[in-house]
Amino acid sequence: MDLVQKVNPATTALLVIDIQNDFFLPGGVIDRMGHDFQALDAIIAPLQVVVDRARGVLPLVVWTKQTRYPHLRGPVVLEHYGRVGMLGEGAPDALQFYRMTPAPGDVVLEKHKYSAFVGTALDAMLRSNSITTVVVTGVAANVCVESTARHAFMLDYHVVVPSDLVAGVSEELKASTLLNIDTFFGQVVTSTELLAAWDAAGLR
Repeated sequence: MDLVQKVNPATTALLVIDIQNDFFLPGGVIDRMGHDFQALDAIIAPLQVVVDRARGVLPLVVWTKQTRYPHLRGPVVLEHYGRVGMLGEGAPDALQFYRMTPAPGDVVLEKHKYSAFVGTALDAMLRSNSITTVVVTGVAANVCVESTARHAFMLDYHVVVPSDLVAGVSEELKASTLLNIDTFFGQVVTSTELLAAWDAAGLR
């Protein structure tokens, strides 16, 4: 199966993972852990291009939002988050979307685990819309993006990850994650290759 067939607009959904203030702003979780949160900004402009192209043509554009509900954080999560420095007040308006806004017709899906499939209706939503391929974008490449991509593959979806539309907590971890996904769980492309495939399939 070539890329044009794989990302056929009729059977493809775009997943935009956790584009939220808490990952992109000072005081957020990436900053608290000592990583370069400002580097994540590089994905915003090209991601907006792809989102704009996808709207109205793909059956689903799904924005996930990582929640912080205390009653959904058990002792295992609290212990781990505390040990690695992920607990805290968060960035200003931590749960709000960062420099991007879902449009009417887009789906906003709250999640409370790294994988967007755990404890959500994502799988049922995709299957109800005859989706066979997910294009996974967003942050962090080595955490929620990879967890969602792995889970999608286990559920028998084709997985496509545009390398310039995901950001990791470091370039080293991002590179390792993309190699791992491309080898075992899906196909890594660029946004240029993705858009060219949509052009070839008639998405204008």
